[in-house]
Amino acid sequence: MKKTYLLFLGILIVQLSSCQNQNISNREADLDSLATELPQKHCNFFAVKPEKEFREGIQAIRKQLNGLSDLTFALKLQQLVASFGDSHTKVNWTQFIDKTQILPLRLDWFSDGIYILQTTPEYSGMLGKQLVSINGVPIKTVQDSLSTLITVDNQSMVKKDVPSLLPLVQVLQFFGFASGTDVELGIKDATGNVVQYAIEPAALNRQKLSMFRPDSFALCYRNQRKFFTGRYLPRDKVLYMQYNQCQSKEMAIKFNHGKNASRLPSFDEFEEKVFDALKSKDVDKFVFDVRFNPGGNSDQGTEFIKKLSKYIRDRQPNLKTYAIIGRKTFSSAIINAIEFKRMTKGIFVGEETGGKPNHFGEVRNFKLPHSGLQIYYSTKYFKEVSEDTNTIEPDVTVASSFEDYAHGIDPALEWIIKH
Repeated sequence: MKKTYLLFLGILIVQLSSCQNQNISNREADLDSLATELPQKHCNFFAVKPEKEFREGIQAIRKQLNGLSDLTFALKLQQLVASFGDSHTKVNWTQFIDKTQILPLRLDWFSDGIYILQTTPEYSGMLGKQLVSINGVPIKTVQDSLSTLITVDNQSMVKKDVPSLLPLVQVLQFFGFASGTDVELGIKDATGNVVQYAIEPAALNRQKLSMFRPDSFALCYRNQRKFFTGRYLPRDKVLYMQYNQCQSKEMAIKFNHGKNASRLPSFDEFEEKVFDALKSKDVDKFVFDVRFNPGGNSDQGTEFIKKLSKYIRDRQPNLKTYAIIGRKTFSSAIINAIEFKRMTKGIFVGEETGGKPNHFGEVRNFKLPHSGLQIYYSTKYFKEVSEDTNTIEPDVTVASSFEDYAHGIDPALEWIIKH
């Protein structure tokens, strides 16, 4: 009996060793694929850092392969790729996130800190309060570590992306900020008192959701999920256009995505309404709000701005124009913002943009052979301005505090109305 047990144990050890060796061999093959294919496919991957540093980074990961989980392997690859300066080139590490290991939190970063806007009913006491620590670690330390997963063109990128990373327990574990699934949050209220809340992963959905409810929602937040929308403000003689997506029914058809077209709104119809309003209403100011626009394809916005510019030149040369920009203004939305300023002499109001004005784009992807990890890479460089800066700075900086949000105030639009 003892001999049988020892024989079984020996076979098991051999099998485990064989599996481990095969796993390492597969990871090495994936590293080889990344090291070869990414520089070949990318239009200029070594624009910011030399090839030597990429090879050294690959070798450093190769030495750590023993015992790495799929997610840990992917996160290490992302840290390496992110450090090479192209915010469009990335490893899709989120495909290995366990959805049962996510804290029920929706967070947003305001000018005065990170606040909790949604959670489940049992944690509703945290709503509308500031997150200041995780398991006793100051939030600044946590966000500095998490930002290594981001190509940090500027701090606006950190403010945009970190709130969505903080609820991921596995990511907190990767950086050593959590050991298990239970997490303790340090929450500061309006009086400055800090209370510790123990929180566990849970689904955050419509069936089980508690939200912070402001006194009223500012216009920009009411329409944040719409592709594009407009509103005439008669008292202030302002025509406000919110452009949240560089996408539409027409764009889907143009780029052979016709099966999705029926589900998308028509920009042609919307554009016609905008120009009808310009012609029929008493308008002194036109606002082009792209603060929530993550990009897509710039062609649609470009054509609209050309028409608007011609309308202003031919029919209303004294019309004042403004573009509201912010940390979520990215990629094609940046191109449209720059064109708006150049063609209409518009004033930028708001916060710095998340992406660079000159940037890589037109993204494609390939998969690593064994892990199946998707690698996204840029195929084109867009040069929009002569000076190579890390962001578009507003002409007038107006940031929104949590108190502004709580009272339904949009400081950027308020500044435009008053000026």
